[in-house]
Amino acid sequence: MIPERYSTREKDGIRSLDCDEAPRIRVVIDPGMAASRSDASSLGERVILLDGAGTFGPLVDGDRKLFNLDHHSGCERLFTLATCEQALLLVHSRLKLSEDDWTIYANDPDLDTTLALWCLLNHRRLRELRPEARDVLLPILRLEGAIDANGPELAKLCGLPTRALADAQRRIDELLVREREIKQTGGWAKKDVYAYTIEMLRSIDAMVYQFEDFGDYTRIEEIYGHVEIAPRQVAVICRDRSGIYTVEQHLKTHWGDQLSLIALENQPGHYTLRRVSTLDGPDLEPAYALLNRIDPAVDGRPPGKRWGGSADIGGSPRPRGTQLASAEVIEILERAYRKPSFAMRIARTAMAFAVGLAFLAFWPLADALPSLDLSSATPAIRSAFELAVVSLLALVVGTVATRGASRWRPWVFGWRMPAPGRWWTPAPAMIVCAILQRGWIPARLGVTPAEFAAALGASLLAISAAELWFRGLVHGLLSLDFAVQHPGGPPFLSRATVTSAFAYAAVATVVTKRALPPAELAWLGVSLSWMLGCVAAAALLAGLILGSVRERSLSIASGLLLQIVGVTAATAAWLWLQ
Repeated sequence: MIPERYSTREKDGIRSLDCDEAPRIRVVIDPGMAASRSDASSLGERVILLDGAGTFGPLVDGDRKLFNLDHHSGCERLFTLATCEQALLLVHSRLKLSEDDWTIYANDPDLDTTLALWCLLNHRRLRELRPEARDVLLPILRLEGAIDANGPELAKLCGLPTRALADAQRRIDELLVREREIKQTGGWAKKDVYAYTIEMLRSIDAMVYQFEDFGDYTRIEEIYGHVEIAPRQVAVICRDRSGIYTVEQHLKTHWGDQLSLIALENQPGHYTLRRVSTLDGPDLEPAYALLNRIDPAVDGRPPGKRWGGSADIGGSPRPRGTQLASAEVIEILERAYRKPSFAMRIARTAMAFAVGLAFLAFWPLADALPSLDLSSATPAIRSAFELAVVSLLALVVGTVATRGASRWRPWVFGWRMPAPGRWWTPAPAMIVCAILQRGWIPARLGVTPAEFAAALGASLLAISAAELWFRGLVHGLLSLDFAVQHPGGPPFLSRATVTSAFAYAAVATVVTKRALPPAELAWLGVSLSWMLGCVAAAALLAGLILGSVRERSLSIASGLLLQIVGVTAATAAWLWLQ
C-alpha cells in the first residue's frame, strides 16, 4: 500500500496542506485568492501562485523567489503551457524547494492545479522517477495541459502517439470521475477543498507509484512543526514513540543535511532535545535557557527541575515534564536562536528604561482624576490618600501592561510563588536603603493611630506598585532576550537587573524630592543635593539587590516582601524624625 503522505495543518488561524516528503512547502488553498502583482509582492519571498491565484501574467522572479504559474492573462494563451506543465519544468529546472520555506497558493483544485501541486510536492521523487512511472505521468501532464490551455480538439495535436494519447485520456477520465460527480450534484462550491485535494493527490500517487517505490519511506507519528534557526539549519519538533536516534535517521531522509536540532516528545510533556551535528550544529544552551525562563514547570522547587543536559543532548524537567504546548516549544526554539542585532539590543534596553521612567506619569494622571472631598481630613490623611491613588493607578496599569507584554504568561514576568532560597538575607540592607527613599512614604505623617495606619497602607501600595513595575514589567521586557540568573546558578548582574535598577533609582530620586519636607532636611542638617545623591545611591543599590533576588527566586513576591519590611521600618523612622 502506498503511504498516505498528505495531511492538513493549521497555524496562526491559516489552514494548509503538507506532504511528509516536502516539509518546507505548505499549500494554502483559498477559493477567494486573486492576488494582483503588488499583492503577490506583499506575500513575501518563496511564493508560488497557481492557475489564477495570481491575476497577472506568468512570472519567474528568481531574485525574490516569486513565481506565477498561470496561462490566462498577460500572455498568448494559445502558445502558453498550462500550470501543470509549468510546474513540471520548474521542478526540473532545479528550483531549490528543499531549501527555505515555500508557500504555494491555489484557489481552485481542478485537475490542472492538482497535477501542478503534485509535481511541486513530489519534487524529490519527480527527478528520479522510474521509466515506467515517467511513461504514465508525462503523457497525463502533456494531455491535461493541452486540454486546459486550448480545449480537447486542439489537445489532440499535443504530440502524443495514438496509443499513448488514448492511455493518457483514459487515466485523465479516471481522475476526473470524482470532480464530475461533485459538479453534477452542485456541490463543487461547497466542497472541503483540502480533503478533495488530498484525495486527488493520492489518486495520482496510485497511478504513478508502486509500493516498492517507498522502500526507504519512513514516517514520524506527528510533526508539530519546524523553524529555521540559522541559514540551512532547521529545528524539527515532533512526537514519536521511537528513540531519539531512530527518529533522527527518519528525519534525515526528509531534511538531509539541513536537520540541525530535534525536539522529540516521547510521551506527553516529556521532550528530548538533540543536536544532530556535534561539530557545526547549534549549542543547546540557548534553548535550555529560554525554555527554563518561560516554562511554568520550572519553578525552582527543587532548583534542579529544569530543562538541561549536555551541549549535544538533553531534555525537559524531571520527573513531570514540561507544561509547554508543542506550539510554544516551536516558538521558543525559534526565539532562542534568533539573536537580536546590536542596534536592536540597544533599542530594547532604551525602551525598557523609558518604560521605567514612565512611572512618573502616574502623578499627573492621578491629579487629572476626579477626587473625593477630603477638606475635613487632616493633612496626613490627605497625603496618604494622594499616594494611594497614584499607587492604585500604577498597579492597574502595570497589571494590564504585564499581561500584554508577557503574552498572557505573567509568570515569565515574576508573577509566581518564589523558589526556596536565602533571598531574605539582604533585609538589613533593604531597611537602610528604604529609609533613604522617602518618596515611597506620604509627604506628611501623622501621629495618631489612624494617620499612621493610612500612611503605612499608602506606603505598602506604593512599594507594591514599584515592584510590579520595575522588577516585573521593566525587568521582564529584557529577561527573554538577555541572560538572567536562576535558582542555584552562578551570580552575576544581568542587563535586565541593571536597567531596571537605574530606572528605579531615577524614579525614586524624583519622587523623594517631591515628598521630602524642607523641615526634615533642616533638622537633619544636610543639603537637598547631598540628600538626593544618597537617595539615588541607595535606590540603585536596592534595585540591584531586588533584581538579583527576583531572578534567583523567579518571583517579584520575594522582593516585595523585602520592600514591605523596609518601607515599614522607614515609615516608623521618618515618623520618629518628624
